[in-house]
Amino acid sequence: MKFYNDKDASQVAQEFFRYYYQDRGKMKWSGFFLSEHTAALHKQEEKARAQ
Repeated sequence: MKFYNDKDASQVAQEFFRYYYQDRGKMKWSGFFLSEHTAALHKQEEKARAQ
C-alpha cells in the first residue's frame, strides 16, 4: 500500500476523477430501486404463501 502526503494525495485524486472515474448516476440509482422493489415483492409473495 502506498501512502501519499496531502499535496500528492490531492493530485492523485484529481487525476483519478478527471480521467478514470465514471459516475453511473441514474443508472446506479435505478439498479438500487429495482433491487429494493424486487426484495419487497419477494417478501409480499412469502407473506401471501404463509396465509
